[in-house]
Amino acid sequence: MLLALTGLAQTGVSPLGLVPQPVPGLSAAIWTDKPQYAIGETARVHFYISQPAYVYIFDIEPTGLVRLIFPNPYSPNPYKPAGTHTLPDNASYQYRVAPPAGQETLQLVACLQPLPVTLGTTADPYPLMGPDPSSGKAKVLGLVPQPGCGCCVTAWTTFTILSGPVGYPPCPPCWGWQPCPPCWGYGLIPPCSGWFCNLQGQCQFFYGECPAGPGWCWYLGPDGKWQFKIQLCFGNCP
Repeated sequence: MLLALTGLAQTGVSPLGLVPQPVPGLSAAIWTDKPQYAIGETARVHFYISQPAYVYIFDIEPTGLVRLIFPNPYSPNPYKPAGTHTLPDNASYQYRVAPPAGQETLQLVACLQPLPVTLGTTADPYPLMGPDPSSGKAKVLGLVPQPGCGCCVTAWTTFTILSGPVGYPPCPPCWGWQPCPPCWGYGLIPPCSGWFCNLQGQCQFFYGECPAGPGWCWYLGPDGKWQFKIQLCFGNCP
């Protein structure tokens, strides 16, 4: 899944069904560094707000599923000053493009008051807004104040995910070792993180150093490549 925008102008109907309303002094735009991406590439998202506001960015996959990608556990503060901003805004996370191919949409909602969104976790940092496209859009509509409040504006853009070979594995490769750890399925795994599976086959996500103890450790380095190691213990083991 992920990002790319074709321009600043919004035309047609809001992808999430929000009714655009003018807010005095507040305007917004969103775009990315490229109009199309190959699977495996990283993407950067840029947005502009004309005055300080609370910013929320939703990703609409080619399948129609909706995810909240900002704010997130690695950048939890939605309040931004006026001006142009770039995401990721720190080195603790990335936006990396993953299947399926097709047209993807990013929609920004900027409000003068915070919205009651629920952030993801480090194990699931970009949560689905609903189990299917219609419920995801309905969830977003339920978060945004009704038209006429004069407190929120929206902007959106689209990009293309190109079909072709996967240049970056969104999931840890098992290389024949078992158990194979879980997979988020959409490739948004931050660097310096990974999966640890103990000898009982129980897996946990970690950020930073691989947990101590015997087992298998899949670690995503800052170069975007998976590393693998086996941890053994002799004598008194933790």
